[in-house]
Amino acid sequence: FQLGRSDWRHLRLIHQVLKEPATAQQTFSSTKHPTAWQMIPTLECLADRWQEMANDIQYVPITDAIKQGLKNINKYYKKTSDSDVYFICLVLDPNYKLTYVEERW
Repeated sequence: FQLGRSDWRHLRLIHQVLKEPATAQQTFSSTKHPTAWQMIPTLECLADRWQEMANDIQYVPITDAIKQGLKNINKYYKKTSDSDVYFICLVLDPNYKLTYVEERW
C-alpha cells in the first residue's frame, strides 16, 4: 500500500488542523499555576482558528471534519456555562478582569 500525492496533501492538512488543539491543550499542562481561567479564552481561540480553517479554500478536502470538530468545541464551550468557576477565574485574573468579557461578549 502506498499513499498518493493527494493522500499526503490531506495528511498535511489534517496535521495542521490537529496542531491547534494540541497547542491549546498545552495551556492546561502547568502544575505550578492555576489554569482554570484559561478554559474560555482557549476554547474561543481554538474555535476561531478552526473556523478560519473551515473557511479557507485549501482546507476544502477536510472542511466537513473541521466542522464536526467545531461542534465538539461548542459542546464543551456550552458546558462552561454549567459552572461559574471558569467565568469567576477569568474575572479574578488581574491580567483580564472584565476586559476580556467586555471585548468578547
